[in-house]
Amino acid sequence: MKKIKRFYKEHRVFTILMAVAIVCTIIIATVLIQCFYVGNDTSKYGNRLDGIETVALEEDQLNNIEGKIIENELVKSAKLMVTGKIIYITINFEPTVDLVQAESVAQKSLELFEEDKLSFYDFQFTLKNAGTESSAGFLISGARNKNGHGLIWNNNNPVTSKEEAKES
Repeated sequence: MKKIKRFYKEHRVFTILMAVAIVCTIIIATVLIQCFYVGNDTSKYGNRLDGIETVALEEDQLNNIEGKIIENELVKSAKLMVTGKIIYITINFEPTVDLVQAESVAQKSLELFEEDKLSFYDFQFTLKNAGTESSAGFLISGARNKNGHGLIWNNNNPVTSKEEAKES
């Protein structure tokens, strides 16, 4: 014990700095372990999917809704996919369909979902039309937030290069 007291008196600054360094190292190691190793067994969505069991969409429900969308004579094919709290709906239209009709079909497809699902899930629409020789067709995306009431569509203006703009 006398040796420790004598060492402390002779090297007081060194002893205090070493004690501070050891405490800091322990704190840093604890924080790193908590950040990287504790809590990694949780879902990649965290707690954002809490309550999804009560409004979960079964595969047969999705197929039923998909079938009802395809029943429309303007629709060539449709595909529904659920990822987390987002329902992705892709609809391919007949070549004669214009953009306004396609957006109307997408809006009507929301009526196929129950109110509890509309208030829980977000919706992402992709509307496709290959077009014909006389029409260019379209590819447009739209979205509906769970708190919203209508669909919001992206800007579907054609992109022109600078050379085409100068010629116009």
